[in-house]
Amino acid sequence: MDTEPSEYRPEFATNEEGQSVAGALQQALQYLGDKWADPYDVSIATAYFNPEGFSLIADELEEAGRVRLLLGTEPQNPLRQIRSLGDGAPLQRQEQESLKRALEGHREHLEEDRNLLGFTMEADSQAKRLVEWLKSDNVEVRLLKDRFLHGKAFLVDTDDYGVLAGSSNFTAGGLARNLELNLGQYQPHVVRRVREWYENLWEQADSFDLASIYSERYDPHSPYLIYLRMLYEQYGDEIEREAEDRGTGIHLTTFQEDGLWRAKRILEKHNGVIIADGVGLGKTFIAGELIREAVEERRQRVLLVAPATLRDGPWSTFLDQRQLYAECVSYQELAQSPQLNPDATGSGLNRDIDKYAMVVIDEAHAYRNEDTLRSETLQRLLSGTPAKDVVMLTATPVNNSLWDLYHLIDYFVPNDAVFADAGITSLRDYFKEAMAQDPDALSPEHLFDVLDEIAVRRTRHFVKRYYPNETIPVDGEEVTITFPEPSVRSVEYEFGELLPNFFEEFAEALDYDPEEDNGDQEDGLTLARYMPSQYNQERGPETYEVQVTGLLRSGLLKRFESSAHAFAGTCRQMAKSHEEFLRFLDEGYVASGQLLREWIATDSDEVDEVIGGEEEDLEDELEPAAPFDVEALRRDVERDRELLLEFAEQAETVTHENDPKLARLADELEKIADQAAGESITDKEELDRRKVLIFSYYADTVEWVREYLEEVCSEREGLTVYEDRIESTSGRRDNRENVLFGFAPDSTDAPPGQDEDRYDIVVATDVLAEGINLQQVRHIINYDLPWNPMRLVQRHGRIDRIGSPHDRVYIRCIFPDEELEDLLQLEERLQQKISQAAASIGVESEVIPGSEVSDLTFAETRDEIQELREGNAEIFEEGGETGSAFSGEEYRQELRGGLEQTDLADRVRGLPWGSGSGKAVPGAEPGYVFCARIADHDRPYFRYIPAEETDPEPVGDLLSCLAHAHSGPETGRVLDEEMRQGAYEAWTTAKQDIFRDWQRATDPRNLQPEIPKAMREAAAFLREHPPPDVEQQELDEYLDAIEAPVRRPVQQRFRSLVRSAQEGNSEAEVAQQIVDTADKLGLEPTDPVEALPPISTDDIHLVCWMAITPAEGETEAT
Repeated sequence: MDTEPSEYRPEFATNEEGQSVAGALQQALQYLGDKWADPYDVSIATAYFNPEGFSLIADELEEAGRVRLLLGTEPQNPLRQIRSLGDGAPLQRQEQESLKRALEGHREHLEEDRNLLGFTMEADSQAKRLVEWLKSDNVEVRLLKDRFLHGKAFLVDTDDYGVLAGSSNFTAGGLARNLELNLGQYQPHVVRRVREWYENLWEQADSFDLASIYSERYDPHSPYLIYLRMLYEQYGDEIEREAEDRGTGIHLTTFQEDGLWRAKRILEKHNGVIIADGVGLGKTFIAGELIREAVEERRQRVLLVAPATLRDGPWSTFLDQRQLYAECVSYQELAQSPQLNPDATGSGLNRDIDKYAMVVIDEAHAYRNEDTLRSETLQRLLSGTPAKDVVMLTATPVNNSLWDLYHLIDYFVPNDAVFADAGITSLRDYFKEAMAQDPDALSPEHLFDVLDEIAVRRTRHFVKRYYPNETIPVDGEEVTITFPEPSVRSVEYEFGELLPNFFEEFAEALDYDPEEDNGDQEDGLTLARYMPSQYNQERGPETYEVQVTGLLRSGLLKRFESSAHAFAGTCRQMAKSHEEFLRFLDEGYVASGQLLREWIATDSDEVDEVIGGEEEDLEDELEPAAPFDVEALRRDVERDRELLLEFAEQAETVTHENDPKLARLADELEKIADQAAGESITDKEELDRRKVLIFSYYADTVEWVREYLEEVCSEREGLTVYEDRIESTSGRRDNRENVLFGFAPDSTDAPPGQDEDRYDIVVATDVLAEGINLQQVRHIINYDLPWNPMRLVQRHGRIDRIGSPHDRVYIRCIFPDEELEDLLQLEERLQQKISQAAASIGVESEVIPGSEVSDLTFAETRDEIQELREGNAEIFEEGGETGSAFSGEEYRQELRGGLEQTDLADRVRGLPWGSGSGKAVPGAEPGYVFCARIADHDRPYFRYIPAEETDPEPVGDLLSCLAHAHSGPETGRVLDEEMRQGAYEAWTTAKQDIFRDWQRATDPRNLQPEIPKAMREAAAFLREHPPPDVEQQELDEYLDAIEAPVRRPVQQRFRSLVRSAQEGNSEAEVAQQIVDTADKLGLEPTDPVEALPPISTDDIHLVCWMAITPAEGETEAT
């Protein structure tokens, strides 16, 4: 042995430049392989092991004979330590517990190291080579469990060889990178002692399946397992914590508890949440428990904002029954609070606005329009530090446009870049991109990533599917929740029966196009009275006037369809307004169309309130007529007045006696009464089953219908059961509470003295469409064409609720028979013209909410109208959207279901990173879904990569990725070798795209919000003309508050102030007004979003992946 070269018998081995422990082992083992004819045996003792370490000496180990690998765990604490008295255990037992924890950590270390192998062809090749070696017959692995193992040794079992022992673990770090110290021993007695030491430990150790830790990654995993792991990455922490945090003060169903838990987590993170469960699912109870926890557990003050009807009815009862105190105000009361509106004369709030820790807003979609006083006062209420918790309740957060959602979120999201870590550096741009992707849809699926962060949304269909055995307490007993089945029925009438050719004339008038008017369009309605800027020869037309007149045309069409009575009344009011306009024109003044802007800002259907404005209203909006083409303006206004009067006269020939729509309504009511009588056993059953709620958009139509029904029910034999049991309510009649109690005393919890059942038919506007429990009622009739199907969802929710006594409820929609298609086509053209007119004069942003996409979203509305006509009830089941379009409740519930199966749950949690599967989908394009983690960041990242494109465009939105990956227990595994190999290149593309998105958010400049021009100019003016009594630090705070993304009404105020200085007002006074306005509006600096830390691509780790192939030519997994 002494004659052998020393490099083949290393006495010292370390990892320094030009040498490594692995190199020393390689040389020694290669020498022995060459020297000995028979394979040599190797015994290795190590605390840690990884595939990279194996690959360094794999060639030599594969040539060896028997190889034994002894694993153990190193002590984590010094030998001597102070015993903990806390657990009362002796030191020996504490050491045993320490060993147990160390062994658990040892396996976790191996698994973590396996997870960080990476997903490349080279890494997988190395790992598979290791697995094959470990599974070979000549390799055995054991784990020492009863003692710590600190010694490391590489022992070669030949007659004349030795041992290399020291600090190196069998890892890439120990063999090649770390500064290690290892000594070689070749003296027989030393080698013998080491061998005895090893054999002793080997006998004590237990067999250990190291191969399975690595091979599991390459098992033929089912698509369902991979899909569940993706869901676990996204929602797992939330679901695990949810199971540990149960128990409420208010009785809730399981699905309400699940929603409550989510709402609380969202509030913790964002100080705001939108609870958007479908109608009738108990949003009030979830909000009620949030209120209870704030008031009773945290001793905070809560302000509840709701429509007056809900304030005095359901909310008053709910709070009283549970002895909860929350100050409750109506929208109007809030808007008239002197704290929030300096011009207000109301009594105001009970406390200073900074005293409220939580603000709950019921029917929050009423605040979706940022151009209203209502919106402005809410914004002021929510200002201040610390931030208030904001709880918004709405079943229909999208009504006219996806921007509705943006404006709701904007109330509590403090910064445009708050979702930067999700790759969304600008919330406003994110909404713009969503609109650009699918401008003709109101479904918010392209906003999923944000909405899943801030909204709780379950539909009735969802509850029926995932919570089929839920119970609620009724009279002291637990009763299974059931929902009535909605039945949609179409009722048709002859629209043009009484007024032949009238619709054609009216349609021609509404369809008037000034660009095509050569002076021969005498029958066209110009609406010049509402668009006088069109005749101003010194400046161009006002954008809002152009858009408003388009909406007026649409409004006239809808009133015409609603009832001849409503249409005639509106035409006469408009004609009267024209006369006033002409009188001012004779005096040398033009009354502008500013009032129409105010009407739009109210989001009201009551156009009469503005278009029939009195003289005193007009006087505030006068300007000299000199710049106008007075002759043309007068001609068009006079022509419109005569045309409107002519329309009114023709419409007034329709009476109660000859109105075909009313006649069809009476027929339906008689059928309802007959059905109730035939199906009922008791008088009470018959009474409830014949109750009917008739909706119209317009107060005029409501009164027209009520008066008719009072007449016909007293005369027509089949309707006498309804005689003297008819009432109406609208925005014009303040009798809602009495009507509700008399109409549905059971479901409204009518108080003693008001609980007499007095009405069977109630005709109402949408003042009864929100937040009111009327499940005692069985029938709804929509008297007008359902121009806004989301209104129908709200209406339907009044009677289709948990606790309904009916197995089935009926929704009737009345349609004009032959003219329906003509009506829809005309409305579509009008909506197109609204957008086209605005575009032709260069609109920088939406002036009228929803107007940018009005012509496009109507396409979806039109489809829904046709479905309702065909009796399709899906819109009521899904609450206006399908699947998981709004938030991830479906996905969470799928994950809950998977985790309820213990074996499956363990497999999901323990799935090795880099695991994948594949499936075949009919008609699918081939592609891959990847789920990744970045370092220790708490959010997973998803990418879908198309497979057949030369330069594939990665898709990063969560909904698209989960939709592509979606699998069930029945989904078969389909993954051929070509798709398996293609996953490596696709992952490289996905990884680079994730890296680019992350890097974008590491630069603070990319997280700066876009500042509106008006605010930039106001800040620049203030810098140039600072008020003398404002200190520099205070001035900087004002500048930070002003130079920020604010709502459009705020921009308009500051724009007007700067403009006033340009028009000659004192610069000092204007500067002071800017400061005062910032104070009055409660503007405050917003904290910048913290940029993400820099990373490298090595920090991006693949958790799991799914390959999708077309269903044709399926092959079995290999």
